[in-house]
Amino acid sequence: SYVTAMAPMRILCRAAALRWCAPLQEAGPSGAALTHGSTLTPGRLCGQGYYCTHHGDADAREEDKQDELRQTILRNALKHVGSSGFTMQALQKAGEELGYSRAIANTFPRAEAQLIEYFLEDSREKMSRELDERKSELEKMRVRDRIATAIHIRLRILAPYIHAWPRALSVMALPQNAPQSLCQLHELIDNMWYAAGDTSTDLNWYSKRLLLAGVYTSSELYMLSDASPEFEDTWHYVDRSITRVLKLGKAGNDLMTWLGSALNEGQQGKSNKPAG
Repeated sequence: SYVTAMAPMRILCRAAALRWCAPLQEAGPSGAALTHGSTLTPGRLCGQGYYCTHHGDADAREEDKQDELRQTILRNALKHVGSSGFTMQALQKAGEELGYSRAIANTFPRAEAQLIEYFLEDSREKMSRELDERKSELEKMRVRDRIATAIHIRLRILAPYIHAWPRALSVMALPQNAPQSLCQLHELIDNMWYAAGDTSTDLNWYSKRLLLAGVYTSSELYMLSDASPEFEDTWHYVDRSITRVLKLGKAGNDLMTWLGSALNEGQQGKSNKPAG
């Protein structure tokens, strides 16, 4: 049934997680074969509870320390994105501020892509917190206004970094980063619909997310060339896009309802047909 079916985006997220965790499941962090006593520690990818294997408790603790350091550097690097963009230079400056050599940036195997992904996750968390804080206000709104509010909040978070965003988009479009990019988009759109109160479990679950993904990504691209004061043109564009999508969504729902009825009638006619 569609209630239990897995969305294509979710399948992609799972595949991405397995892609990055699989090498560690076969060997320890340094390539050593796993031995008795190896432990499993939660992996962190797209908010999913995937698991990567570490070689023993000592290595697991060391990896945790390294991960904590990388998170600190990434958090500090966002302060330098304004002047250096989403680049290795931003990571190097962040490391220097913390008392490390610029070479500390080389501990990020996926380079600036990890900084961009950290920004995407951090922005999504900030958006979700603000939406949660405004929950009582959102409950009084129409669904379209809840979605518009979520998009406005997310784009306002992006605004201070908009000059550096074209390069970030090009980095995330690279083949090795595309699965994570789509995974991040899926998580963002899912959070927006959750905040809007969506509880659909049928075909609408898919159509709503696909349509909203189109609205958000096109609005983000529109914002890149918006020179109006305080991005006023972008907000108007968002409202127009939501209106168009709602009309398209209604037409799509009507079509799916008609197809479902036709299929049911056809099936009933077939079952009622006399044998022989």
